[in-house]
Amino acid sequence: MLRGSRAKRGEPMGPPLSALPPVTVVGCHGGCGATTVARLLAPVGQETTRDQLHLLTTPVVLVARSTAYGMSWATRGVTVAHQGIGYGRVPGPPVLVLVADSPLREPATVRARVRLLQDRVRSVVRMPYVPEWRDTDDPLTVPPSKSLIEAVAALRSALAVRSV
Repeated sequence: MLRGSRAKRGEPMGPPLSALPPVTVVGCHGGCGATTVARLLAPVGQETTRDQLHLLTTPVVLVARSTAYGMSWATRGVTVAHQGIGYGRVPGPPVLVLVADSPLREPATVRARVRLLQDRVRSVVRMPYVPEWRDTDDPLTVPPSKSLIEAVAALRSALAVRSV
């Protein structure tokens, strides 16, 4: 939600980064936006590769594109995260971040797969499509839109909730 002077400066609302636990951001597949998500969460968000997922001991943020391909890899990531929970490593269900790959509505396949995964993740956060990111060397230099500010606030809020 936008409010106050921070919102006017384009800063996300929600819990401040200092109130968040360290988290590990894992890209479910190449080019999904995991690096940008980790940078949006810096300094608490550290990115690692998906082959390290089973070794993690911090809360996990899985990032995938909102495509059938992305959801296929997200499903695998959620499965591996739950194996880590079973072995006592991963402290709780991951947060799933879906990065929009176009301004169009998500395909029906994606919506169906999200419904199947919703009970296995702490939260699903949808990052909007940001057309300006396609033509910049650094996405964080682009002034954030209202929808991006709200998505980052939702992500922060999801991470601030301690898993049981």
